[in-house]
Amino acid sequence: MSDATRECPMCAMEVDASADACPVCGYEAPRQKTSMQVAAWVMVLLLLWPALEGLMYLIELL
Repeated sequence: MSDATRECPMCAMEVDASADACPVCGYEAPRQKTSMQVAAWVMVLLLLWPALEGLMYLIELL
């Protein structure tokens, strides 16, 4: 068992971070879908792109 733990949102007991369900109350934590993670990273890149272009422009001026 790993040292990383998280708190169960239903019973507030410490649960192993890699566990699929709480051993005390049986609460199953929903898994974040990979497609949602990819969409989040795409949004981050799209939001940062103008800032990076501006930074590159400023570097060229120096």
